[in-house]
This record gives sequence, structure tokens and C-alpha cells, in this order.
Amino acid sequence: MPPANPPLGLFHSEADLRLARQNLDSEPIRSALPLLSATQADPLAAAQLSVLRGQLYEDDEPGDRAAAALNQADFMLAAGKRLAGLKRALGWLSLVAMLRDHRAWNPSWRDAIATGLERFSQTDDPLRAYWLAAVTLAAGILLESDDAIERATAVYRRAVDEHIHPEGYLKGIADVVDGQRLYEAQTSATAALVLMAEMARLAGLDLWSYDSRAVTVITAVTYTHFYYFYPEKWRWQTGLTLERTRKVMEDEGAFMELVNRRSPPPGIEHFLEERRPLFCAWGGGLTTLTHGLAPPKKRRWRLW
Repeated sequence: MPPANPPLGLFHSEADLRLARQNLDSEPIRSALPLLSATQADPLAAAQLSVLRGQLYEDDEPGDRAAAALNQADFMLAAGKRLAGLKRALGWLSLVAMLRDHRAWNPSWRDAIATGLERFSQTDDPLRAYWLAAVTLAAGILLESDDAIERATAVYRRAVDEHIHPEGYLKGIADVVDGQRLYEAQTSATAALVLMAEMARLAGLDLWSYDSRAVTVITAVTYTHFYYFYPEKWRWQTGLTLERTRKVMEDEGAFMELVNRRSPPPGIEHFLEERRPLFCAWGGGLTTLTHGLAPPKKRRWRLW
């Protein structure tokens, strides 16, 4: 039996878009809608928003245009070890997932993913390792490869077991001696882990709840979120400013909508009021549209 709320991408389901359709005139959905028609210089961002618009309004034509862009992109070629390439590969894989049931589906995309997955090489850089794991998980879900999914989720579990300090910083990332852009790295690593948790959820695996020493991915999120508002207290390097933390979240903070739905940290309403609508082509998409509203709670039937 197919799932009642089948995934329409790596990060959202039919239920998510149904909730958005029912609230087009309400915030925060209303604030996100203009982005669906806004001009985008980045072909990945343009294609993602195009197919999402088609999904929301149940129109195949925007998906045709997105598929054409995907056909022109060597979307797995740029991954390699480069951080930016890995992030964009995840964005393209998200687009592939959104076109799984579209009339323009191209079987060669699956072959490209399989070839790219075979070429992935491990990296000693922990930040790149998290994004590589996120790309591997996405590829594994699309290829239905248990081996790829297990390799990726093992990286996630190891992060919770060994790398997220109980205070919330990611060891080897935020605490690098003489490191540069450490808040940026902490945020990006946290984003990769959150994205993995949400992908796994839609694939039927619960990584959100995975904990060790009372530490979960939310521990890292809470740490990241606190210093967004109080950069002057960041202890790993001097010179972090509110301007910088805002720029980081403007670029890659779309994952916070996923967090807000799952386990909102204190004060996140102020963050969302300041930053919405949130969109990142490799960071979950237009998450204010897909995750900005919480699903209604299921009723509990009682006899008395």
C-alpha cells in the first residue's frame, strides 16, 4: 500500500503542500508565494522553484521547464570533494526527487546518480564529510540503495555519538584552533545534519530522535541559534558580528523551518519573523512554504 502522504521531494510530502494550498492567504505561506515567480539567476534555484510551483498548483508545465534545466546540467559531476559542489549536488538531487512522478522524468538521471555515487570519495574534512553524507543519503534514497543509506546514516549517528558536544558545538568544526569562519562552518554542518534527519524521516527512518548522552541534532541547532542573536559571545574567535550571522542564515538558514516544525528552540519566533521567507536551493528548498505551518494534531478519541 502506498504511503498516505507520499514524498514529493527529499524534504516535503503531499501533506505539506496540501496544508500550504489550504492556507495560501495566510502567513507565512503568503510571504513565500512571490518567490515561486521571482527571477533567479541561478539555474538550480530557478528549476527548484519552478517545479515547486507546479506541484503547489498541480500544473505539469513548470516541471517541464525544470526537467529541461536538469537535462542540461552535469548535476553529479561537480560533487567530488569540494564543499560547494557537494551542496549543489544535493540541490540537484532534490530536484530529481521532485520530478520522480512527473511526465518529463528521464531514466538517465538515475544512471547519472549511480555513476556519481560510485565516484564519491571520502574526505578527512568533517564539514565536507557531513555534506558528502547528505548527498550519499539523497542518492541512496533515490536509488533505493540500502548500502548508501546505511553509510550515510552511520555518519549522522557518529556525529551525535562523538562530535556534537553536550554544549552544542561540533568538535573539529567550531573549535578549530586559528580557524576562520567558524560560526559559518558550525551552521553549515548543523544544516547538513538537519537535512539528513528530514530526508530520513520521509524515507521511513527516524534520525531526529537519535540521541547519545542526551545529545541530539537539536543540541547543535540550539547552540547555532543562540549565537545568531549573540555573536559577541561567540568564544571560538573574535570579530563575529550580527551582520555576519545574519548573512549566514540568509544564505543557508532554510533548515531552521524544519527545526521549527520538529523541535523549536526558545526564541525561534524572533528569528523567523526576521528571516522569512526562507529558501536555499541545497538547504531544503523553499521551506517556509513546505514547512512553515505545523500539521494539525491528530484527534484522540476517548470513550469519556
